[in-house]
Amino acid sequence: MKLKLIIPFLLLFSAFSVFADKAGSVNAELKGAEPKVKGDVSIYVVRPGDSLWKISKNFYDTPVLWPRLWKLNPAIDKPYRIYPGEVISLKRQVPKLAVVDFDPEKRDFVLGDIDPPPPVYYFSKAHKAGFISPDEWEHMGTIINSEPPRIMLGKENTLAYINLGTDDDVAVGDEFTVFKTSKPVLHPITRRRIGYKVAVLGELEVHEVLGEKLSSAKITASNREMHRGARIRPKEEFVKEVIIRKGEEDLDGYIVENRNNLTYAAQNDIVYIDAGSQDNVVPGNTFTIFQHPRTVKDLDSGKNLTVPKLPIGKLVVINVKKNVSTGVVIESERQVTKGDIVSLDR
Repeated sequence: MKLKLIIPFLLLFSAFSVFADKAGSVNAELKGAEPKVKGDVSIYVVRPGDSLWKISKNFYDTPVLWPRLWKLNPAIDKPYRIYPGEVISLKRQVPKLAVVDFDPEKRDFVLGDIDPPPPVYYFSKAHKAGFISPDEWEHMGTIINSEPPRIMLGKENTLAYINLGTDDDVAVGDEFTVFKTSKPVLHPITRRRIGYKVAVLGELEVHEVLGEKLSSAKITASNREMHRGARIRPKEEFVKEVIIRKGEEDLDGYIVENRNNLTYAAQNDIVYIDAGSQDNVVPGNTFTIFQHPRTVKDLDSGKNLTVPKLPIGKLVVINVKKNVSTGVVIESERQVTKGDIVSLDR
């Protein structure tokens, strides 16, 4: 009889000990100890559907250590926003120092030339910049209503309804870019059609799939006012940081449009130029902006004289399409306007 009572007690005590050890380990790691990583890995590349909670569960054996994972990756601004392609550190990165022989007889040494890091341009509003698409940017669905019902909507966490569902293989957590397309953009010099200006209005995430052609979604980011009928397509990432690169060949073009539909643009404004990937333009290229040569009249002789083109600013390319690129004006000595000349810096 005593043996029957002792065995369950021992099993219960053993289970409690294991649980206590694991809880103690988790608490120690939360308090600052280095989490133990499963497998011989130190980094992980984020995949669609990943979260810090999920990555912590896969590599640390428990999801509750996600704050430690976040702490190991200070480049992550918001823990609930990580994107496919991001590299996550799973361990504290300790720099490795090379061991070299030291000869006390040779005290003099020359520090070799160290290449400076390449210059980088960071534009935090890249997701608001928009671009010009050669055709009406293909959309997957539209916003058909909201809760409560409104014609205009745009606040984050607003619940919207979209005309996508099981027929479109939509799942909870899917993310979409909300956008609108303007009327055709015409080249200011040749008057030929360049494409359509795309304004990125924000982002939304599927909250619940309600039917074959219906889902609810929450607005997760808002750049501009949205409305019923706004188009959506799978979320597109916009690069905020580009490495400054020199061009490889001579290239001239024109500013064909600006983001805000104004007559002029100034420093930090978004402009679009008629040169793209087909011209070997890449993000990080810089262009010098010139005003057009203009004719002035000599009051003494009555003759017309031509004033050559003069540099008035610079722009850096942040997004490239086939025949058009998006740029940010980074220097401006006077107002920049449609039709101004741009020349690739080499």
